[in-house]
Amino acid sequence: MKLVEKPDDTTVPVTLNIFDMSESSFKALLDLRAKYRVPFLTIVKSALTENVDYCSLPVKGKKALPTLLKGGGEVVCQILGLTPRITIAESNDKSLLMCCELLDENQQVVSVGFGARSYALDANSGGLNKTTKMAVKSAYLDAVIRAGALSSLFTMDLEESQESKPVAQEPKPVAQSVVLISAVQCKEIEDLITEHHVDKVRCLNWIIKFTQSKTNTTIAVLNQLPNTLFDEVLSKIPSFANTAN
Repeated sequence: MKLVEKPDDTTVPVTLNIFDMSESSFKALLDLRAKYRVPFLTIVKSALTENVDYCSLPVKGKKALPTLLKGGGEVVCQILGLTPRITIAESNDKSLLMCCELLDENQQVVSVGFGARSYALDANSGGLNKTTKMAVKSAYLDAVIRAGALSSLFTMDLEESQESKPVAQEPKPVAQSVVLISAVQCKEIEDLITEHHVDKVRCLNWIIKFTQSKTNTTIAVLNQLPNTLFDEVLSKIPSFANTAN
């Protein structure tokens, strides 16, 4: 910020545009931002958990970027110290457009994202509540990706395209021949979740997706976990420490 003098000698603050800087100051600023870019991305990658904060969705014929999920967006906002402010940008009888502004500690807007949703997509499933929820999520993730310049790491479009498609078939149930964890093993997992203050819902969602990726079967509750995955799940739980909110 630069101070300038008005004709009446009253000193007022004026924001200095970066292109008004001296050449040396300008280069120093760009060098500093480039220097911090790599460690920032490293921190983001290490803080996010696959199939919980982001996931890889199949795309025919090409390798797609991982899709950032709402939980991952919340982690990025926590790292950057940003809070969302959601407003309705536009609404008519066919669709809803939401706007998400991300604010810093000084309540200054540092990023803006938009998300739209057609009411017809949810007419037979969820209705207005689902339309609003999906539009808000799209706007939020759009703002997060812009705030962190994360478009080289994540996308948000694939999840929406997958979500909007009709489900072709019901998930495969756990095969009866699969040996499930015992009641003792189930309690061991639950105790470890409690011990490390892990968010139970978030952890269970990860276990469900992890089981699907490993066995191509879908479980609904913890005691349906195949015994072959017990050790892997148990070793992963401490990494979720302090995620309870």
